[in-house]
Amino acid sequence: MSEGKNPVDFLTTRRNLLKGLLTFVGALGLGGILYGIFGFLARGEGTQSPVEISLNEIPSGTTYLFQHGGSPGILVREENGELEAYSLVCTHLGCTVIWKPEKREFHCPCHDGLFDAHGKVMSGPPSSSLERLRVHVTGEKVIVG
Repeated sequence: MSEGKNPVDFLTTRRNLLKGLLTFVGALGLGGILYGIFGFLARGEGTQSPVEISLNEIPSGTTYLFQHGGSPGILVREENGELEAYSLVCTHLGCTVIWKPEKREFHCPCHDGLFDAHGKVMSGPPSSSLERLRVHVTGEKVIVG
């Protein structure tokens, strides 16, 4: 061994470096977990305001696009007057799906997913139906959400 270099000092320094790195990585991990929990709680379902649409704006056989909780949605009024609302966020990777009225289906252009007129998966990578939103009619107002 050469003079002036103590092997214990080297191990202590390396050990301290490793402790510091592990503490730093642990703090990042904990921060990420807390950020995720806070984000989940902050955007809970109860915080989304319902959307009000005049019934006159949606003639039978047409659709109405709207924003619900920061995400696109669609209100479909059937020929018989029945109303259904869906989120336009694909359940595969979160792309925005497109309503194809001539085929009466939703199409996801990202990975060619297809949903029927009731939001159920017909083909492609999505494994679950489009989110169906609650619809309530009060007088001449349609309330979604």
